[in-house]
Amino acid sequence: MLRRPLRVRFGLRRPTRPDPVHLGIGLALGVAVAVRWVATWHWYRTLPLGPTDNFFYHQQANLLAEGRGFVNPFAWLSGELVPTAAHPPLYSLYLAAWSLVGVDTPLGHRLVSGLVSAAAVIPVALLARRLAGDRAALVAAFAAAVTPALWLNDGLILSESLYVTLAALALWQAHRVADDPGTGSVLVLSAILAAGALTRSEALLAYPVLLVPLVLTRPHLSWRDRLVRVGAAALVALVLLAPWVVRNLTTFDEPTFLAVGPGYVLEFANCDDTYGGPLLGYWSAACDASPWPDGDESVVGAHKLDIAVSYIGDHLADQPRVVAARVGRLWGLYRPVQTADFDVFFERRPRLAVDVALWWHWATLALAVVGAALLRRRGITLIPSLAFVVIATWTAAITFGITRYRIGADVALVVLAAVALDHLLGRLPGPHADDPSRAVTVP
Repeated sequence: MLRRPLRVRFGLRRPTRPDPVHLGIGLALGVAVAVRWVATWHWYRTLPLGPTDNFFYHQQANLLAEGRGFVNPFAWLSGELVPTAAHPPLYSLYLAAWSLVGVDTPLGHRLVSGLVSAAAVIPVALLARRLAGDRAALVAAFAAAVTPALWLNDGLILSESLYVTLAALALWQAHRVADDPGTGSVLVLSAILAAGALTRSEALLAYPVLLVPLVLTRPHLSWRDRLVRVGAAALVALVLLAPWVVRNLTTFDEPTFLAVGPGYVLEFANCDDTYGGPLLGYWSAACDASPWPDGDESVVGAHKLDIAVSYIGDHLADQPRVVAARVGRLWGLYRPVQTADFDVFFERRPRLAVDVALWWHWATLALAVVGAALLRRRGITLIPSLAFVVIATWTAAITFGITRYRIGADVALVVLAAVALDHLLGRLPGPHADDPSRAVTVP
């Protein structure tokens, strides 16, 4: 009796073809790293740190790597180890991780800042794919790779480099919550927002203006389920923020939560120099005219906050004009050329990059308005994007109008602009006509 020959299967599968969109996103990620590293090498390589935030972050990271904790780098210059909460801790911790493996020079910290900033390409592309399909994902990926606002800060060693990627992750996760508001998805969003708040304090506003409205407006959830998810998100936030907040409350004389910065910032923003003349809506070193009281930095911060609040109270009639100027500067609508000059002089950004960034911003803003209208017409929520616009606008309104305060909103603008460009490309003659039905179908 003849038997069929024995065939042994070794579990090998025919190799699957790689997703061309994933390949495109990977290519865009490579472009993003290249753009950031070339810009850093060309413009920032020899830029002195100076007595500014970039020295603070760079040196604090190295002090952390040496096991000295969160101490004030400026006090350390005179041999003192003084606790500090001038900024939230996460960006310093990120740099410290690199310092531990030997990347501890200013140039090294500039390059790894570009690395984490470039990572924003991935969630930006995945979000655009979710909203408008494959072509939009590729448009968004390459736009995020080259948009100047998303990489101009990297060579300066500023927390915006980390925040830009956290903002992109928050936007992506927020739309996942909008489509499927399971408890797990909401908790992941809360964790991302907590990381954002531990990077830049104003990100804490994302809880009341993003997470809470997003969850409470999900129509297919009962009110009990909505409140349970909001409560669980609050619990996650408390757990993640508590170590830093408890450390600050037990370290400083005045109550300190995420940072002692508000008093310092508000004093710079509220004086005669910033309420009229060329610095209207900006900041001025002349505002910091009061003597510092004895005590730790929380005492000084509280003193400065009292001075700023007192000045605001004495000039309530000026607030509409001043706030409008601040917000106008933020969005490039009030004295935009002068604000660009300030970006070069005060922020120490390269002239060419600043000029390109201004024109790029205007084009992106116009396209983003179109993209928002398209999403609205397709029934896709705008809460995540609008939340970052609100956060940026509020931050500038109560402080001053510098363009890097817009960084979270810039991420949202890139995504919205990509949706608009995808739509415009779909209207061109050819086999790839735009099909709105493909939106919100990609996980």
